[in-house]
This record gives sequence, structure tokens and C-alpha cells, in this order.
Amino acid sequence: MAKAFVLIVNDSGSEDSVISNLRNIGSIKSAHGTFGSFDVLAKLESPSEDSILHDISQGIRKISKIRSTLTLLVDKKPGLQKTTESEQQVLDEHMAQAYIAIHCSKSDEDSIMNELKNIPTVVEADLLIGNYEIICKIVAPTYNEISEIISKKIRKIPGIKSTNTINLINKQGFSR
Repeated sequence: MAKAFVLIVNDSGSEDSVISNLRNIGSIKSAHGTFGSFDVLAKLESPSEDSILHDISQGIRKISKIRSTLTLLVDKKPGLQKTTESEQQVLDEHMAQAYIAIHCSKSDEDSIMNELKNIPTVVEADLLIGNYEIICKIVAPTYNEISEIISKKIRKIPGIKSTNTINLINKQGFSR
């Protein structure tokens, strides 16, 4: 299964319109408004990487009001997945969530992934190809607790050079 994350910058105030248009693209499994450097994060899954790349170039990038995108392709190596589909629905409704893009040396990827597995609030992690080496999803009751987890646990992992936090807006988006 091929996977990718697309970080989207759109015209101010057009997040709901962009997310609505993303629903029409079959490979998009979830899309959420975010706060920070990007406005929307879309997660794509498809049997082939070609299908994902087609949906990005002929689907996502054709949506009006999108100004720029950053595509993070997931490596084919198995990642970490701790939540089931029904658990994810509860998280989408009741928890603060964020994706953390991690920059590290390639030689540190495996040890960092092992450390991430040991953090209970990390529910998903994948190796990436491109600008960042790892992306992980964390959940907590509040965004303050997410901040604590990042500063006191994730950034303390040896080998991590930098992180970029993408906080999700739970009430603005969809998962399927």
C-alpha cells in the first residue's frame, strides 16, 4: 500500500472549501484543517504510488484556492500503527492531535522509530522520502499536553535534529 501526506497552504479562510473538494479524491483517507505553517493536512493511501501521484497532480493541485503543497511520500518500509478504525473515530472527536515531521540522519531512523514506539501517545509513525525522514501522529487530551510530549519526550530522542509540529483541528475535516 502506497501512502503520502500532503501539506496544503490555501487562501485565507478557504479551508472548509478545500477540505470539501478533497472529499472527492478517492485516495484521500483523511483531511483536517491545521494551525501553524500549513492550513490543511491530507493523508493519502492507494495500492500504487502512481495513483497517489496522479491524485496529487490532477486532483489536489487543481483545487482552486490552494496556493502551495508539500508532499511527503511514505517509504515502503512498514511503519507503526497503534489505533484501530473505531478508536480513530473517538480520537477525531475527543482528543487533541498533531503530526510531527522529524528531521534526522538516515542512520538514526531505526533507533528513533523504536523510541517512538515506546511513547504511548504516539499512535502512528512512518518513514518518509524527501524533506523529512519520519512523520508521527500523537494524541493527548489537550494541545498543552501535546506540547509537553514534544518537548519532553520526542525532542529528547537522540538523533533528532529538528521537528515541525502540525496541530490538527478536529472539528474541521474528515476521516474515512
